[in-house]
Amino acid sequence: GHYENLPDSWCLTDIKSIFTINPKNKVLDDVIAGFVPMTNIADGYSNEFRFEPRLWGDIKKGFTHFAEGDIVVAKISPCLENRKSAIVTSLPNGIGAGTTELFVFRSQCVLPEYGLYFFKSDLFISHCVGTFNGVVGQQRVSKSIIECIKFPLPPLSEQKRIVDAVHTAIAKLDTIMESL
Repeated sequence: GHYENLPDSWCLTDIKSIFTINPKNKVLDDVIAGFVPMTNIADGYSNEFRFEPRLWGDIKKGFTHFAEGDIVVAKISPCLENRKSAIVTSLPNGIGAGTTELFVFRSQCVLPEYGLYFFKSDLFISHCVGTFNGVVGQQRVSKSIIECIKFPLPPLSEQKRIVDAVHTAIAKLDTIMESL
């Protein structure tokens, strides 16, 4: 089980208190943006995705908006369980849109990498899995469930230390895998 007591400098909050969920972009239609379909987001623990350049006017309606540094997380099964999530970076003009099957998270107090590791965690995914609704093949977790999931929030310096430790561990695992 998970140790329930957090260090003194941490707080336990909920996702809706520290993230803006699904913010919107307001940009002129002739601006180039990045378009990200679900197939362009890698699963697993990587932070890989690809975008296709598109005119904002062609993708601003009917798709999910995001901006540079936002965290995108699949909300549909099995993509969520497969950890299809990433921090969107290097977007043309800092903006993009993609599949409607994404939640977008933006925060002023959470490092994107720390947030991404939380959203890829078994803890987060296990909170979502039993709550899916919709028809078979189109089951998804609702925003109202996501908003209330508890989020352990350390100070920024501790978030950075955790992110660095995870990067070190992943690099060691990559080295082991390459040597096999």
